[in-house]
Amino acid sequence: MKKLLSFLTLQTVIILSLYAQPVSNYTYKLDNGINVRTERCWNQIWVQLEYAELKAGDQTPLSVSTRTLGDLTSGSSFKLVHDGKEVKMLGAAAGTYDLKMVFKLSGKPGTLSFVVGNVLIKPKTKTTVRITLYDYQISIIESPASLKGLSFYDSKVNRFKGSSEQANNVGVAVFYAKGKHEKPIPPDESINSTSGKIKPGIYDVLISIGISGQIQKIWLENFTLKPDINYLISTNLNGGVIIYSGGNKDIKNMHLYPAGTAANQTGTPAPIKNLELGRYDNITTMNACPPAAYDVLLSNGNGTKYEWRKNIVVKTGSRTDVK
Repeated sequence: MKKLLSFLTLQTVIILSLYAQPVSNYTYKLDNGINVRTERCWNQIWVQLEYAELKAGDQTPLSVSTRTLGDLTSGSSFKLVHDGKEVKMLGAAAGTYDLKMVFKLSGKPGTLSFVVGNVLIKPKTKTTVRITLYDYQISIIESPASLKGLSFYDSKVNRFKGSSEQANNVGVAVFYAKGKHEKPIPPDESINSTSGKIKPGIYDVLISIGISGQIQKIWLENFTLKPDINYLISTNLNGGVIIYSGGNKDIKNMHLYPAGTAANQTGTPAPIKNLELGRYDNITTMNACPPAAYDVLLSNGNGTKYEWRKNIVVKTGSRTDVK
């Protein structure tokens, strides 16, 4: 799975743009002042442009269609920008624009925003921008408690909404002084790696999630902890789960590849190192997985025989069985 995360990750967010539309200024901020920043995570944005003839009488040469995977947003708005200035959609002239997207978060109140560049409007043409957004949902529930002036924290990680199983999804919480990430601040009372008590203050909190040997990092920057308050921090991966349920006890590993890989391989099924996205060793357990379509290569215990399972689709909020 390590390679899967490496393939899917950049410093802040992954961009998959089918028509070279760059995405910039990605900002995920809660209304309580917390800035959410991720490293080595699964979050992605897909951008696709489509063109059609502009119908007679249609004065809006641009339309925007958005889709969010899982539970994250409750609505969106956009602005058309040219040379840093907002442009009215009605009657917009042909040219190249930026599209500023703003999404309202559905969990903890806040917004998620970014800019899509190189949006081309052609003469007498309708441009449709289709955007699919995938990111984690951060929820922070506060409740009063008697803690002798301290703050209590507890970090939970859910594969998707309604999935509360914590096995293999531990979200370790580490506290740092705001803007200073060199030296962690130990809790005053440590209960375990995900919960404890700490002095109130303003922190940058790092949630580290280990999945199949790879560490994903979620920073909750500018997090204010108040005295005598419980903080339940929940991270919803908005992913799916994948499991081998074929019953062949000789199968020990699942290797993930982009859908279509198997059809392009000639000869006996075998690993293709430079195309492999990831690998699961505990194949009969519920393994968290980002939504996508995969070709899965099954290997027996000694790696002498391999079998393809083609076009295995992992969806947000669902279990996918490989047989």
